Amino acid sequence: MESERERVGLLYEHPAWSTSLIERLTDRGIEVDAVDVGAGRPGRSLAGGRAPVGRWINRVNALPSAGRGPSVVAATSHLLLGLELRGHRVVNGHRTWTIGASKAAQVELFDALGLAAPSSLLIDDPASAPAAAAELVFPVLVKPNVGGSGRGIQRFDRLEDLRAAIDGGLVTLGIDGTGLVQRVVEPADGLVHRIEMLGSALFYATDQAVESGVFNYCAADGCAVDGGIALVDPDPEVVRDAAAVMAAAGADVAAVEYLVDAATGRPCFFDFNPYSNFVAGRDHELGFDPIERYLDHVLA
Repeated sequence: MESERERVGLLYEHPAWSTSLIERLTDRGIEVDAVDVGAGRPGRSLAGGRAPVGRWINRVNALPSAGRGPSVVAATSHLLLGLELRGHRVVNGHRTWTIGASKAAQVELFDALGLAAPSSLLIDDPASAPAAAAELVFPVLVKPNVGGSGRGIQRFDRLEDLRAAIDGGLVTLGIDGTGLVQRVVEPADGLVHRIEMLGSALFYATDQAVESGVFNYCAADGCAVDGGIALVDPDPEVVRDAAAVMAAAGADVAAVEYLVDAATGRPCFFDFNPYSNFVAGRDHELGFDPIERYLDHVLA
């Protein structure tokens, strides 16, 4: 009698970024119950189905991709919590997802671990931004609390410019109505550093050049800034810091991003992203296939 195939549930939001993953799971003889959270499909119980799915992999991006509504974020939160309440094992579960979707929570996480992060104040109305900015040192960023790919982030060098933008209706706080006013960290080396982690272990690390007025430093092929991505060997101390972030966030797979603060010469952490886009075509440089190593980790 043929043994029943292993089944894995997959929550995803960006179809193109999960195709290879589904194919690799299938190649391993694993049946994939793939749920596109942003597809607007009829309601269903994820906990039900024709056979138990003990393990779910969450690969929903914190900010929905183009053409998809903001309800994807709330729906994912509800689905993850529901799965965990029923005892399902979720890779990058509700706690990890909640921190990854909140810039404010990330600042609190870094600070709680004793890691440097940009001075930030939470606001729930654009009209509050000038008063918050006055407590910081210009220049400042105003950014949505739930954000991704640099969307909605604006830099202001003067209080007058910030007030004019608010009066003109040009400052919005994103899908949950909250945002951050944050001190600008000038990078000493002109680079954004990204540490990809599998649990407490280094997956790989990249550097990208900072560009004026650019806030999207997505590491996936097709959305990186001009100049591309360089694979690097990170400082072991920073890897230990990233491992501490992973543990505190309960993360299985995630990236931590930082700048080297020109004011202090030390890493200043600004982003925790529980998502890996897999830099494609770099297997030779990495010395391994990143998708296969990812699967080895999440299926272990």
